[in-house]
Amino acid sequence: MSEYLKEINEFWQEYMAQYNSIYDLDTLNKMVKNNDTTAFLHPQDLAYLKKHFGDNFSEIPRFKKMVDYANGKVKINKNRQRVVQENAEISPAIARPYFGNPESADIVILKKQAENDFKINDPNLPVEVVLRYRNRVLSDIQGKLKMNGQKIFLPYLDRHCWFEKYLYSNGSILKQFRINPNRVMVMNFFPYQTGHTAGLPKDFLTFNHYLPSQEMNFELMLKIINDEKPRIYIVSEEELFISIFKNFADSELYQYLVENLFVLSSKQNRHITVCNVLSYKEHITRLRKKETLSKTDYYNWNKQQKIERDQGNSDFIQKLKAIQRPAELLH
Repeated sequence: MSEYLKEINEFWQEYMAQYNSIYDLDTLNKMVKNNDTTAFLHPQDLAYLKKHFGDNFSEIPRFKKMVDYANGKVKINKNRQRVVQENAEISPAIARPYFGNPESADIVILKKQAENDFKINDPNLPVEVVLRYRNRVLSDIQGKLKMNGQKIFLPYLDRHCWFEKYLYSNGSILKQFRINPNRVMVMNFFPYQTGHTAGLPKDFLTFNHYLPSQEMNFELMLKIINDEKPRIYIVSEEELFISIFKNFADSELYQYLVENLFVLSSKQNRHITVCNVLSYKEHITRLRKKETLSKTDYYNWNKQQKIERDQGNSDFIQKLKAIQRPAELLH
């Protein structure tokens, strides 16, 4: 077992133990029969929530939104409005704390929360297909799913919708550089399904509370950062992760991360493209220009920056060139 993943794999092997750690149709039917609305939570996380917020925490509005959404009882319509289906049968989304193999990954994407579950991405998917995808995620986070004896980047192998849309679309700089997706790792700050208007409870954004599953991810992140392997770190919510680094890393490591961090230029745009990925230094420069220049001057300055990035003049492209392998082939 990977030294990086030993503890986190053992932690997630406790997940859904009451259902023999299998997510199939029999498991789903039992969840529905038992109305097990907290089945999507790791047992240690469930115990933490009950201890700090009470046995009926799921009735507290900010947690009820999360529980309903994770169980598929909340839909978001085309107008991004929250629609509650109180009488709908539960269909718990699987936790997704991380994807990828730290031993082979040199591009680490740090995200605020897991992307949408398969049923949300495509409501027309047959239930057996949804459950197959969920069960493979379960096996993956427990360290049981391997190919040729190696842990792989499952979203690439199973063609997860968000992977193909945001990380490896035709406009993706990773695809243009022919970066093997198995060199990518994704870590989610919050491992459970949340969404627009059913977001991550603020208790876990202000660092007043940490779920045990989050602490496992923090520990894994520090292992990866401390191994001194040159990597690219990309964050989708730089303020959140800067705060995490301040809380969990010493001052020297914090400074290293800030100096080597890449951020998305737009929180609404999650695509990994040449114009949407900035080094933290470039990001700070852009913020300062926005504060000091007139709207017209800033527009012209920003337009010129995009042109230069398109021409290859960006910190991200220089970093990608440094890790690109000769004649890298996709498998």
